[in-house]
Amino acid sequence: MNSEQKMTFIEHFGILRKSFLRIIFLMILLFIPMFYYRDFLMEIALTPILKNLPVDSKIIFTKPTEGLATNIKLAFLSSFIFTTPLIIYEIWSFIKPALYENEIRFSAYIILFGTLLFLTGAAFCFLFVAPVAFKILLNEYTSEIITAFPNISQTIGFLTSLILSFGIIFEYPLVIFLLSKIGFTSADFLSQKRKYAVLICAIISALLTPTTDVISMLFMFIPLLLFYELGILIAKITRN
Repeated sequence: MNSEQKMTFIEHFGILRKSFLRIIFLMILLFIPMFYYRDFLMEIALTPILKNLPVDSKIIFTKPTEGLATNIKLAFLSSFIFTTPLIIYEIWSFIKPALYENEIRFSAYIILFGTLLFLTGAAFCFLFVAPVAFKILLNEYTSEIITAFPNISQTIGFLTSLILSFGIIFEYPLVIFLLSKIGFTSADFLSQKRKYAVLICAIISALLTPTTDVISMLFMFIPLLLFYELGILIAKITRN
């Protein structure tokens, strides 16, 4: 590696370092008001479960530091979400100089649609799937001698993993589009493997759905099947 290449590497490293510092600075800056309004954020985050708590049931914490730790995690997660536009912009700014004009436009569309798909999946889970899951989990197994007292840290962790799962699943159409674009898959291949896809979708739904009821599983299974069929259509259009 000659001095010019070393200098180029150092320059790239310097750009990455500045981008990283800007992201960290904004997250810390946003963390302060997020933690200040932690009660408001907690109320919003717990909306799916608060509407479905059994009578005389409350959300609790069992360790002295658990309440504080959960509020810190929620404030950090909220600041990370609001920092996401900057993270996307910094990544885009870093790769943009290496792209051709048509690749710049294409990459911008991919980032935009990828973000929208993830947010759509997260919103779908928060508004529709999570309330049903909590209702079944907390009410179906509550009786005169057994009462649910959900743990706050486990509840936030459960909800976060569920939302992330649906956000990732909603990226499927974009993944199929990219795979079709580079010739890795095709509409004919996806059509031929449909019966295996149904089985795989059922397994994925059973593994990612944290509840044991069929209804919650269907909330994930049906979108997966619809996205698979949509993927076939996208692959066909992409090839044409």
